[in-house]
Amino acid sequence: MPGGLVINAAVEGIVDEAVVRRLVQHVGAIPGEIYGRKGKQSLRQKIHGYNNAARRNRWIILVDLDKDAKCAPLLRAQWLGNPAPLLLFRIAVRKVEAWLLADRTNIALFL
Repeated sequence: MPGGLVINAAVEGIVDEAVVRRLVQHVGAIPGEIYGRKGKQSLRQKIHGYNNAARRNRWIILVDLDKDAKCAPLLRAQWLGNPAPLLLFRIAVRKVEAWLLADRTNIALFL
């Protein structure tokens, strides 16, 4: 797209998609294609393909920590030891919904 930085994404589900779209817009970029939305296991199976795509284009992958590891760095190491230069691999501790609830003022206005 002319005039803006495009960032593609891969996410677990529709809530994660909404969060990623808003984060990308917040930094002044344009949300590109959003992949995944089929759960964590599907995302994990395809992470190396997304990482490979991030050798040419900007990507963000957002996944929940849940109880899959003791901390985000351990999960990151399990899933992806060497991320491509254009990949942001972000882990929400414990779930992305916790990020939303942490913004008490805006979540209260929304609800």
